[in-house]
This record gives sequence, C-alpha cells and structure tokens, in this order.
Amino acid sequence: MADRVYTNFRFELSDADGVDRAAAEAWEALPKDRMRAAAAASVVPEVMDDLRQRISGIIGEDLRCVGAELHRPLSLAIEEPDLVGLDRVCAAAAAYETLGHACAVASFGTAITIDCVNDEGVFMGGSILPGLFLQARSLATGTAQLPEVTIEAPTSVFGTDTASAIRNGIVYGVVGGIREIVERYADALGQWPNLVATGGGADLIRSQCDFIDHVVPDLCIRGIALAHKRHYSTFRESQ
Repeated sequence: MADRVYTNFRFELSDADGVDRAAAEAWEALPKDRMRAAAAASVVPEVMDDLRQRISGIIGEDLRCVGAELHRPLSLAIEEPDLVGLDRVCAAAAAYETLGHACAVASFGTAITIDCVNDEGVFMGGSILPGLFLQARSLATGTAQLPEVTIEAPTSVFGTDTASAIRNGIVYGVVGGIREIVERYADALGQWPNLVATGGGADLIRSQCDFIDHVVPDLCIRGIALAHKRHYSTFRESQ
C-alpha cells in the first residue's frame, strides 16, 4: 500500500470542514490490523499548526510533519536547507526514488519551482518563477488597461487580441523558461535530467512542449509518504 496513492483531493484553505471529512474517511479506510499513520508537509506554518490540531483530534493520533517529526527525505546541497520549501524536497525525493537517476522537477502552483536532483540523489537546489495565474493577475493589477485572462492552451502562435497575446506570452514564456533552466542543469550535470512535472498547470505546459517526460499529479504526496517510510525504517533498524 505504501507505493500507491488511492485518493488525491484538493481543498481551499477555507474549506476546513472538507479537510476534516476527507481525513476521517481516509483514516477509517485504512486496515486496522496494520500500522496506520498520518503525515503532512507545508510551507505555511500557521496552516500546519491548525492542520496538526484538527487532524490529530479527528484520528486520535499525532500528525507527523516533514521537517519536524520526520526527517527530510533527501540530502540537500544548499546553503540554508531549513529555508527550502518542504513541498519541493518531497516532490524531488519522490521523483528520484522512482527514476533512480538525475532528474528535474517542475512544480506548478502559486509559484513555479524547477528543482534538480543529481545522480547520487542529492537535492542541488533550483529556480523559482511566478506561477501562471500569478503572472496573469500581476499584469492586470500592475497595468492600466490589461485585463486578467484565464490561462489555457493557446489556439494560435500569434495572439490576435489582447487576451490571447497575454495568454500566449505567459504560456510560451513559461515553456521557454523551463527549457532554459533545465538545459543549464544538464550542462552542470553533464547529462540531460528526466523532467517530471506536477501541480495545477503541468498538463497545460506539457501540451505545449516535448521535453517533459512525466506528469505526476500526486508527486508531493508520494514524497511525504517516502519521508515517513524512510524515517521509521531507520528507526526500526536502530532497535
């Protein structure tokens, strides 16, 4: 069971009741004759504090958090490892665990992160771009006349009106940015790393390029599970 994701839900931060219901249902669905555990990772401390209290109260067990009760699932070759987003580390760890060699992970959210893991499984760091929807909102709020557009696949290479020109610029700009960044990773590594994409805009961007090797929507969840598995495997081996 540890190698499969059975359900994957997304919730708005305001939908605490939805989170509670999903947590309760997932916990009850786990076999009671085997070890059950709940684990999480977050880059928003106040959200994690609230989630920890709510989930622990629902399941009657502690919620184990990556970076606190659980060790990070990768070694990090960066100057300030405590400041790197745990979601980035978990996604990168899951990608490397599956591929077993150098890889890059493009994660699409409010920001777009493009991270790199070398052949030895060390997180080398990465790059951060504004997310697709953040770019669209910034153009609308930071200019006098540009509208906020819905981000979707371009229908023509040439933007023939303002909305399509904005859409093309954002989508093609992100495609070009990711390509350039991964090419620079390849130069540093001496090989082209497999590129794994995850997050809300992954399928859209993959449809516009030919260098994304895999799209894995639940990559971060897999990384959290990996952190839990490795942490407690090490604990049992030390007994």
